[in-house]
This record gives sequence, C-alpha cells and structure tokens, in this order.
Amino acid sequence: MSQSRVIECLTGRTPAKKRSKVPAKLDWYQSLTGGLLGLFIILHIAFTSTILFGPDAFDWMVHQSEGAFIFGKPASWITLIVALAVSVIFVAHAALAMRKFPTNYRQHLIFLEHKKLLKHSDTSLWIWQCVSGFALLFLGGAHLITVLATYDSISAASAISRFNQGGMSLFYFALLVAMVVHAAIGIYRLVIKWVPLPYDQHGGTRLAMARIKRSIFGVFAGLGIIAFCADMIYVKLGHDDINNPIHLTQKIIKEQ
Repeated sequence: MSQSRVIECLTGRTPAKKRSKVPAKLDWYQSLTGGLLGLFIILHIAFTSTILFGPDAFDWMVHQSEGAFIFGKPASWITLIVALAVSVIFVAHAALAMRKFPTNYRQHLIFLEHKKLLKHSDTSLWIWQCVSGFALLFLGGAHLITVLATYDSISAASAISRFNQGGMSLFYFALLVAMVVHAAIGIYRLVIKWVPLPYDQHGGTRLAMARIKRSIFGVFAGLGIIAFCADMIYVKLGHDDINNPIHLTQKIIKEQ
C-alpha cells in the first residue's frame, strides 16, 4: 500500500488534506446501475404481461425482441446478451449497495434508534429497501440464472410450464413483490437525490417530495397489479388440460 493510501486510511483525507472522491463516485455508480435496473424492471413487466393478450402475443413479443423484424427469424443470442448485461449490472449494483448495509450490532442499534427518534417516513423506507434488496439478491439472482440457462427456449409454453412446476408460482410472486417494492423506493430516492427541487421555507419542498413519492409509488403499484394479473394467467394456463393447444405453441413454432 502506498504512503498516500496509508495516510488516507488513518485520517480519512489525502496527503493534500482533501477528502477522497471515491465514495462519491461509488455512489454515482450505484445510482446509475439502480436506475438502469429500474428501467429494466418496467420493461420486463411490460414484456411478461403480454401473456394477458394470450400466448401468441407473448411469443410474438419474444420473437420481435430477438430481432425477428430484422433477421426474419428470432435470434436467441440477443436474449443471451441482454441477460448477461443485466446480470453484470445486477451484481455491480448489489456490490455497491451492500457497502451501505449496517454490518454489526452497533450500527443496527444506531440506525433503529435514529429511526425511532426521527419518525421519518423516508428513513423507514430505507429499511424496506434493504429488506427487499436482500431478498432480490437471492430471488433475482436465481431468476437470472434460469434465464441464462434457458435463453434459447423462451416461449409462452416454457414460461407457463416453469411457472407451474414444483410450486414455482410462489417463487415468482415473491420475486414480483420484492422487485416492485425495491424498484419503487429506489426510483423515488434517485429522483430526490439527483433532481433539484426548489427550496421553499414554507414547506413547498416537502409537498413536492410527497407528490413525487405518490406518483412513483402509484405507477409501480399499477405495474405490480398488472404483473400480478399476468402471473395469475400463467397459473391458470398451467392448470389447463395438457392437450390444450396453448401447450403446443413452442412445438408448432419449431416445426415452422
């Protein structure tokens, strides 16, 4: 370790008596990766919810997202590239966010007492963000691994089958809740942190924050309801007779 790094470790400042810019840069990267994942979640919900219009609509969306409108037929390697990119961003965001988690009893005690004394809603939201983020570390990671392992066979039939095997519907419902909660809080905190709000000593700033919170939470609540309805469709179709033509969608596509 260089002498300058030793000095910074001991004093919290560089030899030039300046605070390191690394924490600010890491915070910016965390915001960037979080924003990208939030956008992906919105698009992902819109994508998977096409099942509400039927399996054919879902398969059509899969084909178009895999470049069928360019190449004339689906190219599954596009799904692989997207899944790999999202996985890298997911891991990076998790690593950056975990550095802010309370790591020992004293830090937990300080935070809980801080929350109790202030009774501040945004402080309570941070707890839910941590809990949902921790859940996503496992639920989201497992889902990404599944997509990476089956990127070349994504269809309405395979999604319905996967959704109804071994009680996996409970897994996807839990993933949906954690995903919507974490994304809603995360996007709200991003807006509050990076979008300048006009200062108003009469409480106008707080009113603006409240409106932003209601708007963002309202949007994600709506998306969550739509996604829940889509998940129920996956469950319903999975309970249909195995000879239903819906289950033959993938086979028909391959034969074509």
